[in-house]
Amino acid sequence: MDISKYLTPEVCTIDLAGGTKEEIIRSLAELIAGSSKAAGTDLANIEQGLLKREEMGSTGFGRGIAIPHCKIEGMKEFVLALGISNKGVAFDAMDGRSVHVFCAIVGPPEDPEMHLRLLAVASRVLGAGRSRYEMLSSSTSYALREAFLYHASPATALDSSKDRTFNKLILVTVQEEDIYNDIIELFLEMGLPGAITHEGSLMGQILSGVPVFAGFLDVLGSSKPEPRTILALVPGDTLDEIIASIEEITGDLDNHKGACIIVLSPDIVRGSLETV
Repeated sequence: MDISKYLTPEVCTIDLAGGTKEEIIRSLAELIAGSSKAAGTDLANIEQGLLKREEMGSTGFGRGIAIPHCKIEGMKEFVLALGISNKGVAFDAMDGRSVHVFCAIVGPPEDPEMHLRLLAVASRVLGAGRSRYEMLSSSTSYALREAFLYHASPATALDSSKDRTFNKLILVTVQEEDIYNDIIELFLEMGLPGAITHEGSLMGQILSGVPVFAGFLDVLGSSKPEPRTILALVPGDTLDEIIASIEEITGDLDNHKGACIIVLSPDIVRGSLETV
């Protein structure tokens, strides 16, 4: 997925106007309405769509970021808009902090999968401290866009629209909740069809009912988070890229406990795990 075609230079600004939530929403709507990809879509419809989504719950996710988004009838393509508010704006964020970095996403209602993928990209890029710092430090709108695209590109280089042969089964087992959520978002960004998850139990938890092992439960990890395994069929020639992207989240897996990647070569694959 090439994010750059959705995030064009004219929809980026380092001086987003507005001192209230409603004013910021209007400024973002104006950016989107000015994009050639939103041609024919009324500014008022975009603004009202974003405001209605905020009524369902704030898109201020904490750490100074917000991702307003909505679906608009009549739009043919998705548009991302990036804006920096230097003073910060009260946006009803979950952590109560002012929001400085905004990424708005507007697109057609007919493609909910792409909407989710773009949300996942924005969430992961803006959720990383280094990328937020670089965006907040941008001296031009061009630099702001480049900072976002730089941090998005490692995780969005795959394109599920291409005809590919899936010939490897990757299993990623993770204990830590935050890392698990980030990897799920990564797989969603990459457009890996049919990734599924399975919840498991640590050996110590299984042995909890066996009296002879009672004294060893702490050693075996009875109090640790339950592991979950993500499974996906992926093209073999993308494995290195996928693993590298996962290790951007976990760190070097050879030195990281609580996470593991296993790759298998299935002899036969029939059918698909894609959503029906």
